[in-house]
Amino acid sequence: MSENPLLPHSKLRELHALMLQCRALERKQKSSGYAREALLAATSIHLLPGDLLSPRGGDGVAATLAPAAKKYRATGSLLDASSLDERLRLCAAAARGLQAAGADGVVLAFARAGEVEPGWKAALEWAQQSQLPLILAIADATGGASARSRKRTEAALDFAAMSRLARRVKLPVLTVDGEDAVAVYRVMQESVLRARLGGGPAVLWAVMTPAGDAAKMRRSSQPVARLEKYMTARKIPLGR
Repeated sequence: MSENPLLPHSKLRELHALMLQCRALERKQKSSGYAREALLAATSIHLLPGDLLSPRGGDGVAATLAPAAKKYRATGSLLDASSLDERLRLCAAAARGLQAAGADGVVLAFARAGEVEPGWKAALEWAQQSQLPLILAIADATGGASARSRKRTEAALDFAAMSRLARRVKLPVLTVDGEDAVAVYRVMQESVLRARLGGGPAVLWAVMTPAGDAAKMRRSSQPVARLEKYMTARKIPLGR
């Protein structure tokens, strides 16, 4: 089968290996109750040296995905904001710094639906108005639960609030199956290219299996198995 130039076989094998790495770390650290290896791998794989990554506070798995810094420095380009109250404002400021420096770098921030992220609306509004290279990947494992069923604050990240903001400021919000690595890869690929060319920010709203159901997920429905099925159908060696 001929290769897709936007997703060549070598990149699929790299994506598969990165997902296995993420899954192993997730199980070792027990950092989440849902299968997010597709979301972590298929977004971070697009980062280049000099790009910045901001994990949620205390998320050691996502922190390992930070890209190398430029000029061969040993440390990764990581916005470790575990102690900050307004993390996404910091991400927007970092994106503004990249923009002002004339770099083509991007900032990738991870968040979780239903949690409190002070300043997220202001940060995204500023990012859109200034066309900043910021991408926010939100994992939504709420199972469509109404925001009214949770403690509601102005800082809570939920789809209804995000949709209202998106309509008001014309912010791209891309809903994707967060357990389909190929779908996440393609949405992220488009968003990163757009951001690097000065097209501004984007939000990836990744719908996930709720934590309570993820443990019961059949193996064939798990993210790694879904990617392996996709690769096998295309006769692409898995490379394990």
